[in-house]
Amino acid sequence: MILFLLMLFPLSFAVWICSKKEPKAPYFFNAFLGLFLAAVFCAYKYFFSPYYFLTPDSFFRNFIHIFLEEILLPLAVLTAAFLFIYKKDKIASRIQSIFPFYMGFYAVYTPFRVLSGEPPYPAFALFVKPAMFLFMVLVLNSRQKVLFVPAKRALLSAKEAAIYWASFVVDLLMPAAVEALWILGMKPPLTILFLLIYAAGAYFCLLRAASDRTR
Repeated sequence: MILFLLMLFPLSFAVWICSKKEPKAPYFFNAFLGLFLAAVFCAYKYFFSPYYFLTPDSFFRNFIHIFLEEILLPLAVLTAAFLFIYKKDKIASRIQSIFPFYMGFYAVYTPFRVLSGEPPYPAFALFVKPAMFLFMVLVLNSRQKVLFVPAKRALLSAKEAAIYWASFVVDLLMPAAVEALWILGMKPPLTILFLLIYAAGAYFCLLRAASDRTR
């Protein structure tokens, strides 16, 4: 059961990189760079960061903790580090290359967050959580390529820009919100429903991103 958690990101990255026709060495380098930073980040969390016990009666506290610890803080640090490392490249080139960086990081960090808990590990942590974080990274990649590249963002109408920003925000908030609800005792059928809704939303965003590239 742990195999799905450990292999989801590496296998997804393998499928993604096989679809690329351009030289793959830079993508592998960025992925390994993400792995390295994840190892450093996890070591810091393990040795220096105090443990936090999730509370079964507070959605807000759990949501804030998960969002900060697993989404906002890691992504902010990762993005800042990546943009600094490649500061001489154009912003469009950096945004295009950051996806393997994220994948490498979460291939280590998500299993670390799950396996640092006490076994037996719940099915949510082994299957739903990694799947949602994979969807999050995929949608984040597709939104960043438009929202954070001025030339592409300028092509959006006001309505399209609002949709892109809304999907970007929901994408970042949804995994933490679903996990916080699960901690409060959300039933498995509702958990699966949220996962399917999120997966459908991710598919729509990726489909829209693919159609935008063909314009």
